[in-house]
Amino acid sequence: MNKLVSTLVRSMQTQVPLYSYHFPNGSVYNNPAVTAKRIIKVVGERLRKIDPERWESIPITFNTNWNDAAGYVDVATCIHIHDALEKEFGIEIKDRAFLVSSIETAFYIVNIHHDSH
Repeated sequence: MNKLVSTLVRSMQTQVPLYSYHFPNGSVYNNPAVTAKRIIKVVGERLRKIDPERWESIPITFNTNWNDAAGYVDVATCIHIHDALEKEFGIEIKDRAFLVSSIETAFYIVNIHHDSH
């Protein structure tokens, strides 16, 4: 009996997506400040990890973007942030549909993914 239950649990774990972040009250619409703070924290940690010289002294806010010196989107940084958001929030961002180029874009993406479930 225990073997059957453990087999069932393992099969359910592989089929059901597991979200690593639980939104209090069930929705980012009910908790926009909590969600934005979490995104800012995660993105700030990743930016400081990949480019400490540039980001160590820069405060990360809702208006932060990661354009290069010429004002163009830094695609390599976008990929790092994309990966950090997927890991932190347990979502799957469509690579070809979204380019995460700012905190505001990240908030939008997390918002649409979690409210669709």
